[in-house]
Amino acid sequence: MDESFSFIDDYQGVMERLGGNTALLRKLLVKFRDSYRDTRVELVHMIREGRYEEAHRLVHTIKGVSGNLGIGTVYHTAVILDGHLKAGDSLTVEAETSDFLDSLESVFNVLAL
Repeated sequence: MDESFSFIDDYQGVMERLGGNTALLRKLLVKFRDSYRDTRVELVHMIREGRYEEAHRLVHTIKGVSGNLGIGTVYHTAVILDGHLKAGDSLTVEAETSDFLDSLESVFNVLAL
């Protein structure tokens, strides 16, 4: 496995889904980064305004994309946050949001290379 993809949990599974096309994986990862790079600002703003349904849609989308790309840390934190946002559980949303955003940014830092 390419070290630049060390954040991918099931690299072989992802490569099977992509027909072994490493260039496509790189392209999809860059698109992921570019599409969601402003998530911290957007998500925090939505939550502060109590727009949990909108925040839920954003996190749910990122959960799906990160799952398909095998980005386990983002996927697992998104699963937890997704559930709390869907339930409107404001007591745990703040801590779970922080974990989710930290995992997302750690992947972005690797993809910035």
